[in-house]
Amino acid sequence: MSHRKLPPRGHSHQTPLAPRLHTAPGSGIVPRMRQHLLWIGLVALAACEPGPTTPAGEWTVPFKALDGALLSVWGTGSDDVWSVGADVGDGPTVLHYDGAAWTRHPTGATGTLWWVAGHGDGVWMSGEAGLVLRYDIPSNTFEPHPTPTPERLYGIIPFSDTDVWTVGAADNGLGGVVYRWDGSDWSVPDGLTAELTADLGFFKIWGPSADDLWIVGDGGAALHRSGGAWERLEVAGGGTKLFTVHGRGDVVIGVGGAFQGLIVELAPGTVTDVTPPISEAEVMQLNGVYVGAKATIAVGAQGTVWQRDDAGKWSQDADAPETPRDYHSVYVDPDGGLWAVGGTLLSDPPTDGVLAHFGQPLKSTSIEE
Repeated sequence: MSHRKLPPRGHSHQTPLAPRLHTAPGSGIVPRMRQHLLWIGLVALAACEPGPTTPAGEWTVPFKALDGALLSVWGTGSDDVWSVGADVGDGPTVLHYDGAAWTRHPTGATGTLWWVAGHGDGVWMSGEAGLVLRYDIPSNTFEPHPTPTPERLYGIIPFSDTDVWTVGAADNGLGGVVYRWDGSDWSVPDGLTAELTADLGFFKIWGPSADDLWIVGDGGAALHRSGGAWERLEVAGGGTKLFTVHGRGDVVIGVGGAFQGLIVELAPGTVTDVTPPISEAEVMQLNGVYVGAKATIAVGAQGTVWQRDDAGKWSQDADAPETPRDYHSVYVDPDGGLWAVGGTLLSDPPTDGVLAHFGQPLKSTSIEE
């Protein structure tokens, strides 16, 4: 596998230029000598100024052998990070990091949770057999929101407590379902016809608003909702699977694949394959992607971590920790910290939970019950 070292995150790729000092025409050698002496003085002054006292960040693996796999990670900052995952017999895994400590939250529910996302005072989670939970932050309680489906709900996104969307699929990856919560009931969204969803399964949903939504999954197509109207876009290559979609501004990225990884850029009416060619690097299956303000990261099989630069080119992070586990989800916090979670994903339930982190070392690597 090809590995290429990335430049430090959050820094310009360009080498700073020396300041230019100008003299009047015909001023001769004395001004040039003064220019030279001034430049030496500037260099000496810069050398005396204190540099950063801490590095930009480093990779660590706070958790690497949890009983249940961690399948999703989401947060609002480096001091508010949620991760959910497998139920290995004592309820689904729900962890929260507040910047100082990790806490496990018992849900009172049964079944693996596959995704987490929040809005306001609510943190929403979806998973096995139509399971949807809302964690109410002020009261520190979980509220079940039973859905009208027995299918596995792989993705969820809340825009408010009266506008929540969730998607899923049958065990074979097809038989896709989409439901919208209006504050009292779950229902199939208007305009989502059987023709649009034919032969598709749905894994993730993302969008900046309910009027600009993307749904990806299995079956060779993605769905886009704009202004209440739906569009089906065909996806080619990479085994025709997209596992996750995320975006920021005009950049919307979907990742997936099967034997080979797949990276696409999504826009109304178009799907563009931007996967690095095999002649440049081997791209393994990618399961998670996050388009953040400081970095755009994709993660996948066997600890694969890829980063997109400002020009849209993807490169593999050679410094990412080596692991036989597969990452399933990634979050980029506003400070540029990276949080990747996963485990042994093909076991039932998924096991061997792992969390890798890039940034300043976490203050706690133990879980309070």
